Amino acid sequence: MIRTKTRLKYASGYLDLGMTKEAAKELEAIEDKEQFLGEYLSVRIRLHLGTKRWKQMELAAQRLSELEPENPYGWVNWAYALRERNQVKKAMSVAENGLEFVPKEALLWFNFACYCSLLGEVEDASHHLNEAVRLDKAFEAEAVDDPDLDNLWKWIRSNENAS
Repeated sequence: MIRTKTRLKYASGYLDLGMTKEAAKELEAIEDKEQFLGEYLSVRIRLHLGTKRWKQMELAAQRLSELEPENPYGWVNWAYALRERNQVKKAMSVAENGLEFVPKEALLWFNFACYCSLLGEVEDASHHLNEAVRLDKAFEAEAVDDPDLDNLWKWIRSNENAS
């Protein structure tokens, strides 16, 4: 019998190679009682992300967030799955809740900024983006090309033109 940790390594390797069917088979072979481990849920989330199965990703990420609230992977992916399902307001709420547990997670701040921008809450988006960049300078470059921040950039340009 193949151990759970070994199957999770196999599944991760398959996902690295884009082999989602093989990864799914490895995950399906894991005993039911082992399917509530954080490691299992993290790999399951990656599988759903790779196959764009947003509802399943949302549920797995929510479960991971409840099981391991200090693990940013659950919060980031739970919110992202909601955003992909056009539930941006819920995504924003999940991101905000996640920041209570992982306040130094730059990606969560960045995504929170994106959700605010999408909803037209541009001042909040600006604040959250600044926090993401403060925590990780890489998000400065990332922000330039992210279409979710278009409302924020329009607002900034209109304020510059008004000056």
